[in-house]
Amino acid sequence: MENDGELDDDARVVVTLSAAMRVSHLLAVGQITRAKEAAADAIAAEPNNPLSYHALARVLLAQADVPGAIAALEQSIALAPDWAAGWSLYATALFRAGRFAAAEKAVLEALRNEPDEAGYFTQYGRILAYCSKKEKALELARRALELDPDDEGAHQLFAALLHEVSPSKWQLSEEVARRAVGLNPDDPDGYAILGAILLTQRRYDEAESMFRTALEQDPHHALAIEGLAQLVMRQHLIYRPFLGYALVMRRLGTPTQMLVVLSLWVMVSLLRATILSAEPGATILVAAYLAFALYTWFAEPVMRAILRRKYHWL
Repeated sequence: MENDGELDDDARVVVTLSAAMRVSHLLAVGQITRAKEAAADAIAAEPNNPLSYHALARVLLAQADVPGAIAALEQSIALAPDWAAGWSLYATALFRAGRFAAAEKAVLEALRNEPDEAGYFTQYGRILAYCSKKEKALELARRALELDPDDEGAHQLFAALLHEVSPSKWQLSEEVARRAVGLNPDDPDGYAILGAILLTQRRYDEAESMFRTALEQDPHHALAIEGLAQLVMRQHLIYRPFLGYALVMRRLGTPTQMLVVLSLWVMVSLLRATILSAEPGATILVAAYLAFALYTWFAEPVMRAILRRKYHWL
């Protein structure tokens, strides 16, 4: 420590690490506002330390401020271009922004700096799996498991991808999925993945149990909800058109749903102006369109109502 009151390099590292740990703790207990204040204080104290901007980015991602997180991480990377963790979080932020090619480049930078880190292979695999490059993603998950046999995320990714790429190997997929659950019984993803595998083998009671456990841990878990919908469709044909359409709309998301509805209105308008201009054809067409548009907006609550009718615990 210098006598002039300034911190030496070692002391600065300790201070910044302490601030980063405080941010992590506040995020873990859900105190996001205080975490953001702590990150801002760390930047004010150490404006040239990449850890401070990294901590701020984590807070901004928790607040769904993805552009802000990307900006903070770009500052962090500029200060520490060889820091793998900075590139990894940058890849996460870019992925959430829908910039998949840039996210792939960022995670490759993380791997360049730490080529033996299993978590980065898992992260890279998830990006490729989302982009439908499932065979390559499967190999990345396999590599992650070779580096770290206890990597829960790699087990989940490997089980899900193997089941999609090679359905005949469902027994191995089930074994790996159960291993993932064993590694972290508090992660709903593992139960949902295992439930999806069991569902394809028509082991409906076991699948329902897995989906139920996932939803007890996370009531809004997308894969578990979709799994239950698939389960109902397999057992009750009458619900197939309603639940099937609801699942398609759920996967498309609100912006694409609006585009579908508007595109169909354009088609309806063209038909009314040409071949179906006479009554009662025009009225029937408009009524059918309105019914379709109405169900598009209410497909999600209708699906929930159907699932609750079948599963009272939901």
